[in-house]
Amino acid sequence: MQKWEQNHEAAEPDLPQPLDRQQMTLHYLPLVDLQSGKWIGAEVLLVRNFLEMDTETLPADRIATQSRGEDESLEKWVLHMACIQNRQWQEAGITPFVVSVDISAPLFLKEDFVQTVEHILMESRLPARYLELTITEAVTSKAEHSLDIFIQLKKLGVQICLKEFGKGLSCLQQWSQIPLSRVNIDRTFVQQFVVDQQYSTVVKMIIGIAKNLQVRVTAEGVETAEQLHRLQHFSCDSAQGKVLCGPVSAEQLQKEWMRAGKQGESESELTASIGLVRQRATPVQTQEELFETLRNQQGMTFSFRKQGNQFIHTLCQGELLYRIGLTPEQVVGKPLLDILPAAQAVRKERYYERAWAGEDNVNYEGYVNGVYYLAALRPIFQEGIVQEVIASCVDITELKKAEEEKRISEAKFRLIAENMSDVIVILDRQFLITYVSPSVNQVLEVTPEAILHQSILSFLSDEEGKKVEATLREIMLDKHPKLITFTWGQQEGRRTILEAKGTPVLHDCGEDGQIIFVIRNVTAQLQTEEFLRKMEKLSVVGQLAAGVAHEIRNPVTSIKGFVQLLRRDQGKKEYFDIMLQEFQQLESILREFVFLTQQHSNHYELTNVGEMIRSITSCIQAETDSHKLELSLQVAEEQLMWCDPGQIKQVISHLLTNAIESMPEGGIILILVRPEVEDKVMIRIVDYGCGMSEERLKRIGEPFYSTKEKGTGLGLMISYKIIENHDGYIHFCSEPNKGTTVEVYFPMKHPLPLSAQGGAPTT
Repeated sequence: MQKWEQNHEAAEPDLPQPLDRQQMTLHYLPLVDLQSGKWIGAEVLLVRNFLEMDTETLPADRIATQSRGEDESLEKWVLHMACIQNRQWQEAGITPFVVSVDISAPLFLKEDFVQTVEHILMESRLPARYLELTITEAVTSKAEHSLDIFIQLKKLGVQICLKEFGKGLSCLQQWSQIPLSRVNIDRTFVQQFVVDQQYSTVVKMIIGIAKNLQVRVTAEGVETAEQLHRLQHFSCDSAQGKVLCGPVSAEQLQKEWMRAGKQGESESELTASIGLVRQRATPVQTQEELFETLRNQQGMTFSFRKQGNQFIHTLCQGELLYRIGLTPEQVVGKPLLDILPAAQAVRKERYYERAWAGEDNVNYEGYVNGVYYLAALRPIFQEGIVQEVIASCVDITELKKAEEEKRISEAKFRLIAENMSDVIVILDRQFLITYVSPSVNQVLEVTPEAILHQSILSFLSDEEGKKVEATLREIMLDKHPKLITFTWGQQEGRRTILEAKGTPVLHDCGEDGQIIFVIRNVTAQLQTEEFLRKMEKLSVVGQLAAGVAHEIRNPVTSIKGFVQLLRRDQGKKEYFDIMLQEFQQLESILREFVFLTQQHSNHYELTNVGEMIRSITSCIQAETDSHKLELSLQVAEEQLMWCDPGQIKQVISHLLTNAIESMPEGGIILILVRPEVEDKVMIRIVDYGCGMSEERLKRIGEPFYSTKEKGTGLGLMISYKIIENHDGYIHFCSEPNKGTTVEVYFPMKHPLPLSAQGGAPTT
C-alpha cells in the first residue's frame, strides 16, 4: 500500500525502449459508492514488474507520452486485457461491474479508434455497458472531430468518464455536448478542499455542475476520513483512494468481491472503512453551509411554491440578487406582484405556471434595474407531484450589450450597403456569395436571390474565372486588398466590365474567413476612355498631316517655280543651288519623320562622356566663332556610361545649336559634366540668351512647335525620344531675356535590352 502511494504521487518512471510486455501486469483500483459502501467498479492500472523488486504502477493515460508513440499498441493491449479480465470475472460468477480504462488523446482521436474498441469488445465478448473509457479535457481541443467519436461510442453502449474535471471550466459548453456517464474531480481539489474554503467552493460547484449534466461524480485521491465525510455531505456519488482501498491484482479483486457477496459488504475488510465513515457521516448539509454556498455564487438561485392562486418565493440568494438592487428579505415569502411591476409580474407568472405544471427546462430572460439575466426553471417532484420549483439565474447584461452593439453595427452596415450605387458582395472561403447588396439589380440587372449562395466563378467565362480565382487566392494568401477588372457574363451581346476591390476579413487569430468585394460597373467609363484615346490619335494624325503638308509645301512651291522658269529657258545657275537646298530640307524633314517611327538603337557601348562633349565642341567651334561665342567646358571627373554615342551626340548638338541661336550678339555658353546620386551623370548647358516664357516652356517637345522661322519642332521631340530610350530625363529652366538652363540626366549602367522592355528582341 505504501509503495503504491509513493508511486502515484511521484513522476512516472521512464519505460524501457522497446517495452517488454512480459514485465507488465494489470492491477485494479476499486471504485466505491459513498452511500452504500459497495464496490461499483474498478480502474485499470498498468504495473511494471522489476523482477524480484516491488511493483510500480503506471497510469495507463501516461503510456503514449512515456513511450513517445513508439508502441501505440500497448494502450490497445491494456484495453484488450481489461475487457478479457472483466469477462472472466463475470463467467466466474461475480456480479457484473464497470471497468474503467484510461485512454490518451492521440489514441482517442485516431480515425479507427471506434472500430478498435468495437473489435476488442467482440473478441472479449464483453457487453459494451461494462466498459468505461476515461479521457482528459485535452480530447475536447478537437471539438468537432472528438464529438463525432463520442457519439459513435455512445451508440456502441460504451460509457465515457471525464477525468481532471474542474481544471478547465471554460470548456463547459463543449463538455455539455459530450454523452458523459461520469466525471472525476481531480485529486488537486480533493486534497485541499477540507482546509481551503476556495477549494471547498470549487468542489461544490463541480458536483453541482455534474449533477446538472446528469452524470455521476467520483472524487480521486481520497486520503482521509474527513475528506470522505465532506464528500458525502456534498452528495458526491463515489470515490477512490487509500482511505478506501489501494490497487489490487485481478485475483485479489475477484477474491474480495466474492467474499463481500457471500458475507455482505459490511464484513469485507476492504470496505470496513467506508462503513465506519458512513456511520459518522451526516446525510444532509447543514443549513449554514447551504446558504453560504448560495450566497457566494456569482449568479442567483431562487425557489417558489404555489399557494392558492399565487406563487410564493421560498428562497433567493446569490450575488446577482444584490446586483439588481434586491435583498432576500424583499423576495422570500412574497409573490411576483410585490416585487416587480405588474406587466413584468404577469409575464413571468406564465413561465412559473409552465414549470409548476411539470414542464422541464423552462427558460426566460428578465430585466430588473438595468440588469439582464437568464433564468432556468426546473420542477422538483415527489411521488410524481411537483412540490417546488428551483430556478438558476446568470447575468447576461454584457451579452445583451454586445448583441445590441452588434445589431446597431449591422443596421448601419445595411443602411450603407443598401444605399450604395456600388455592389457589395461577401464571399466565403469557397467563393460562394453569402451576401449581396440590393444595388446588384441596377448594376448587373439580376436580383440578389438569383446569385445568392452560388459561386461567383459560375457567372464568369473560363478565362475570366481563372483570373478572378487567382486574385481571390492571392487575397487570402497575402491578406491584403487587391483591385481587379473582369468581364461579367454576356447579356444580349453586351459585355459588362466590372472593377472590384477585394478585402480579406481577418479573425482575431489572424486567419482569413471571408472576402468583401466592392464592385462597380466601369463599362461606360472604359468605353469613354477608349473613345477619347481614338479621338486623341485622330487629332495627332490630323496635326501630323497638317505639319507634313506645311513643311513640304514650301520647298515644293519653290521647286515648282524654278522648274517653270527652266521650261521657259530662263534658268540661272543659282536657281539650281536653291533647288538643291530645298531638296536637302525635304530630305531632312523626311529623315526626322522616319526616326520617330523607328525602334531605338541597341548599339550601346561604354563611352567617356567628357571626351564625347569635347568632340562635339570641336565640330561646332567654327560656328561659335562666327557668332562671337565662347564655350566653357567643365568636367568634374571623367565619367563612363553605356549609350549610343551617335544619338547622344545628336541630342547635345541640338541643345548647343539652340543655345547658339539664342545668343546672336555673342557671349559665353557653359557646359558642365558631373556625377549624380544613384549612378547617374548630369550634363548641364547654360546660355544667357533671349530665354523663354513659361507658356513656351510648357509646349517644348510638342511636334511642329518651334520658334524658328523654318523649324519643324521635331528636333526637340527626337531628343526627348532618344533620352527616354536611354532611361534618362531632361529638365528646362528659363526666364525671358535672362537665358536658359538645360539639364540632361543619363544612367551610367547598361540599359535593359528591348526584349526585357517589351520591344523587339535584341540581335
